[in-house]
Amino acid sequence: MTELETQMIVAAREGQAQGYHYLMNRYGRQVQQLIAAMVPDMRDVEELTQDVFVRAFEHLSGYGPARASFSTWLSRIAYNTALNHLRSHGYVSLPLDEELYTTPDDDTIHDTDRLALLDKAIDNLRPEERSLLHLRYYEGRSLGEIAEVMEVATGPLANRLQRIKQKLRKLIKS
Repeated sequence: MTELETQMIVAAREGQAQGYHYLMNRYGRQVQQLIAAMVPDMRDVEELTQDVFVRAFEHLSGYGPARASFSTWLSRIAYNTALNHLRSHGYVSLPLDEELYTTPDDDTIHDTDRLALLDKAIDNLRPEERSLLHLRYYEGRSLGEIAEVMEVATGPLANRLQRIKQKLRKLIKS
């Protein structure tokens, strides 16, 4: 964390608008993209992004850099906000241990529309799966950071990523 970021967190804790603005500008897009990876309706995404910052600023006194980076802490709030939104709309998440996917055969696809197929397959994943891919491959986060965001043990995440890749291969082939 930079010295400026630390100063802006302190400023926001003290209720200074400058701190709020800095943090929203610095992390707004990251939060919005994570929520969009889970929630399909952009109107909901915009509203939930605002909710995340309201919650974060309300609980800023509970943030401690020793436990997680500010980015990871904020991503956890965004992830939980999106998940709660989905649950309130009838979505039921499954624990990691209950997600078992069959392994598809390893035939490769020779298709010029491979990226379009991959995008369509990703759209068919569950919200937690899309958010895991987003955090790992779009944001480049470590498994430790993702475990902190998703509040799960680090060990199962590598297996879960492998299962998601297998699932994507299966979805692309079908």
